[in-house]
Amino acid sequence: MSDAVVSAEPMLEVSGLTVDFLTDDGLLHAVDHVTFGIARGETVGIVGESGSGKSVMSMAIMGLLPKSARVTGSVKFRGQELLGASERDLQRIRGSEIAMVFQDALASLNPVHTVGAQVAEAVAIHQELKGSELRNAAIALLDVVGIANPSARFEQYPHEFSGGMRQRAMIAMAIANDPAVLIADEPTTALDVTIQAQVLEVLERIQQRTSTSIMLITHDLGVVAGVADSVMVMYAGSQVERGSVEEIFYESRHPYTKGLLASLPRMDRRVDKSDRLHQIEGQPPSLVFLPTGCAFHPRCPFAETPGACDGEVPALQVVGDGHYSACHFPDRIGSDEGMKS
Repeated sequence: MSDAVVSAEPMLEVSGLTVDFLTDDGLLHAVDHVTFGIARGETVGIVGESGSGKSVMSMAIMGLLPKSARVTGSVKFRGQELLGASERDLQRIRGSEIAMVFQDALASLNPVHTVGAQVAEAVAIHQELKGSELRNAAIALLDVVGIANPSARFEQYPHEFSGGMRQRAMIAMAIANDPAVLIADEPTTALDVTIQAQVLEVLERIQQRTSTSIMLITHDLGVVAGVADSVMVMYAGSQVERGSVEEIFYESRHPYTKGLLASLPRMDRRVDKSDRLHQIEGQPPSLVFLPTGCAFHPRCPFAETPGACDGEVPALQVVGDGHYSACHFPDRIGSDEGMKS
């Protein structure tokens, strides 16, 4: 967890954010009435399986979705509404106030330009630096993110960097203008465990230096365990649970979260050779043809059907101080019963 000073006042406020796409099969509900906030210096982990709406939500916040997307709700940065803002206003904020680290560094970096030139371009967009000053600023950023011999690396191309180094270069571009909010979309995907830890350490170090608010998107609860202050769990486009790291990991009140946690290898438990990691049965639903009632009920070991679970969409309700769960029976989700393989 970050040692940065966390302010109670939110830097970014998302309220009732909904994103729909019209497809040949019908309306696809990519994000459904998501609400949360990120305070100054806070790290919020956004967790869920692939297709849960995490990345679409981040693109909506950045104003990077295509015009075919139907976006409603509210996204406020320091009290300023971003949804519906002009492209000129969004361009002023993107990169300087809110920046994003994309998950596929090799695809995001331009292969025909040196890494240094691309980092320098990120600086020049919002700062009036040229020549040697611009070059030195870019080299300093490569040094900040832990790239060894940054002067020499400045001249190299993306294919000459390792996966971890490319991810660091993407982070350098994102922090080029000291953004207040940094959105990191799966920044450790496809990296080995050692490099994952190094990339997360870079993000923590940056946050301690600038009190940046970080939105860390991942499918892996283990990644957020040591770095996040709070966690939001998403399933089928909706938030199903939100709370502090301690509440999510030790007092989870939604069966989907329980299932994710039970799927993690644990070093603090004695296991028999015959024991197997838990897996959540079934597959995530189609976002076009969502199940009636709770979207998770076809896979839920606690579901009561017929009944409330397949008859009514559960509201996000308070289950503790700052702890929320979208489950009809959150009080039953207090033990590991039903989570066994």
